[in-house]
Amino acid sequence: MHEMRTIPVTDELTAELRAYAVAMRDGFHEAPITADGWARWHEAIRHDGARLRGVFDPDRPFGLASVPVGTFASFPGTINTGTELAPTNCITDVTVAASHRRRGIMQQMMTTDLNEARERGDVFAALTATDTRLYGRFGFGVTADSRRIEINTGHSFGLISQPSGSCVFATGDDASAVRRSLFERWHAEQFWSITRHHHYWQPGFDWATQTARHDRHIIHLDDDGHADAAAVIVVRDDHVEIRDLLGLSHRAELEIIRFVALLETHDKVVWRHCFDVRHPLPWAVTDRRSVSVVKEFDTLWVRIVDVERALASRSYEGDGEATIRVVDPLDDNTFTYRIRVAGGQPDVETTSREPDATLPLDSLAPIYSALQGPKELASAGRAQGTPEGLARVARLFAREEPGISASIF
Repeated sequence: MHEMRTIPVTDELTAELRAYAVAMRDGFHEAPITADGWARWHEAIRHDGARLRGVFDPDRPFGLASVPVGTFASFPGTINTGTELAPTNCITDVTVAASHRRRGIMQQMMTTDLNEARERGDVFAALTATDTRLYGRFGFGVTADSRRIEINTGHSFGLISQPSGSCVFATGDDASAVRRSLFERWHAEQFWSITRHHHYWQPGFDWATQTARHDRHIIHLDDDGHADAAAVIVVRDDHVEIRDLLGLSHRAELEIIRFVALLETHDKVVWRHCFDVRHPLPWAVTDRRSVSVVKEFDTLWVRIVDVERALASRSYEGDGEATIRVVDPLDDNTFTYRIRVAGGQPDVETTSREPDATLPLDSLAPIYSALQGPKELASAGRAQGTPEGLARVARLFAREEPGISASIF
């Protein structure tokens, strides 16, 4: 038999915390934690208010009974619904040892955590999926994508627009403060933005390899001298890697790309995570073929913990009415909801009316974030409804731009 218990996060790096971290990294097949890594990890979980739990097998041999066979962490966060920063349960560190899979360990950890999230009043639960096959059965759906972009910055590279403002290099501590300030401003305004956790503000360290990394920080200043974009770059052997780039406008982000392209010795820039899949970069260059999308991947999976509150707190760009039947695999939200929007103000109630569309909970998530529409999901076998009903739902949830989430955790 196995036992699940909470791991206290204390000011001291206890043996129990160390055992949890060792098991978690083993689960992801990552390098052992170094002294610097221990200090950074302990600082991050305390700063984030981490809730850790582990599952233990008292009969595990070779003195491993004190090392978890399952790990699970969550952090308090928020998602911008367009009207509020809604409380969100951010999930990470989900592992089960290969020797203990298919014993219900993940099911136990996840359902326990989601029940606690609902009791706290969280509206959403969110995660970044390592294995995308695992989370749909808990009602998680993809709500945001990201792209990896390669830019040929040789002699033919150029931007159509004239330069504006200026870019400067900054030191790690100063740059982290600016980056954090910019993100908080962006998070407060950007629909579907989710909290960034503490590791984003710990520069110069590669978590996967547990080695130092020579990060360089770039700040863009507008014409009045105010910071409006920031980036973290690493100079690799054959390219410059943009590890993080976030600006208050696309124009400011493009100015940083212009600056990076001017760096000597390299003719290629790799933007590791472009979180805006409609970013104007390909349209901003003089040679469109100098920009290539080399990979596209999902970044944010969300379970809507409280569907009624989530629907009532979302911003809608037009008035209208639609009725949806939501089917929750955990049964917490299996109801039919009528949504009426007048003057931009939604009114949501459960109803016995015939629905315009029937949506599994994991399909409601991308509709809510405007990543995908109900008609397309119906074509994919992920929603049901008449063409007219699906069109009503599509009109109600339509947005000029899909949500953007700029956080991986």
